[in-house]
Amino acid sequence: MKHYSISLILSGLLCLPIAADEKEARNISLEEIDGRHWLVNMEGEPFFAHGITHVNTQRAEFDYGEFSRACKELGFNAYGYGCPPELRSDMPYVEGWNHLAPISTYRGKNGVKFVDVFDPKEQARLEAGVKAICGRNRDNPNLIGYCWTDLGAWPLENSTGKNWVEFIRSLPENAPGQQAWQTFLNSWNGEDSKARDRAFLKLIAREYFRTIGEANHRYDPDHLVFGDRFAFNTYDPDVVKEMLPYVDAIAIQPPFQSAYPGDKYDEIYKLAGKPIILCDFAIRFKDGDKDIRNWKPAENSVVAGKDYTEYVKAALDSEYIIGVFWCNPVDTPRGFGNPGVKQGFFSDGLSDRPGLHQEVKELNAYLVSKTPKR
Repeated sequence: MKHYSISLILSGLLCLPIAADEKEARNISLEEIDGRHWLVNMEGEPFFAHGITHVNTQRAEFDYGEFSRACKELGFNAYGYGCPPELRSDMPYVEGWNHLAPISTYRGKNGVKFVDVFDPKEQARLEAGVKAICGRNRDNPNLIGYCWTDLGAWPLENSTGKNWVEFIRSLPENAPGQQAWQTFLNSWNGEDSKARDRAFLKLIAREYFRTIGEANHRYDPDHLVFGDRFAFNTYDPDVVKEMLPYVDAIAIQPPFQSAYPGDKYDEIYKLAGKPIILCDFAIRFKDGDKDIRNWKPAENSVVAGKDYTEYVKAALDSEYIIGVFWCNPVDTPRGFGNPGVKQGFFSDGLSDRPGLHQEVKELNAYLVSKTPKR
């Protein structure tokens, strides 16, 4: 078994394996057991995290106590990011933020706002934001770890029509970012503008992840870090490489499709060499006349339940996926001015989805049966 401490890397010390019983029991950690990565809880027991994200959604109202009971009756053992304060003493949870660098692709062209990551004032603002978030969470033994910005518009060509390189080079002459761009140009010898922009994007990513990553480990060195959350269409290998020194695992939001994309996960794991958490996933399904906007939704909740079970079992069969979180607790509007319904795991009043809930209950029992015992 191995336990890796990233805080030793950041402090310049050699990172050596630490035995599980040497790790403070109050912190959830990562271990390799029989060639597979596992989360390990406060009592030193391995677990595969399984739960629901966005429980703190402001677009729906439900009783958190009833929600907790409903989740536990189905065998869920954690909450994903977006866990409200009322439930953070209930089960392990993931913390996340999405406001420090508002570059999520779903914000649309007019909602995305890149920041000058070369500006010391902007770096101080980012650090202060991370410090505040860590301060609210670092003493909670249920904290699994931190996720950063969701679905960032990292690729030079992305759905917003904007990118970070264009933003930096459009800054005023005296802006730190513009000065960084000019310094870069003075040392660039190539003629390929795309290669040039990709090279500068790596510098932006390096500065951003250094600022966020060092702050996260400075203000909470004892919990896991998952870094930015990537979809397949926002995943950029060069960007991810710049993030790797500061994270313990990789957060992926895969397409909401029933076919398990094992080849893509293998590719990401091969690049990163770190476990993967599927931080936001679901299989959407047809539900009366609701406008469920998704590519090829399942025929109904029964089919979705079967497909979801097979997907999560395939994830468990990997050596590196450490958890899966279903996207959204109940039906809500999609937000950001988008039409359609964002479908939830529970129906109205936290009621059952026919087939789905029974499948998930059996799935959770299966996950427990396949988890190593101390």
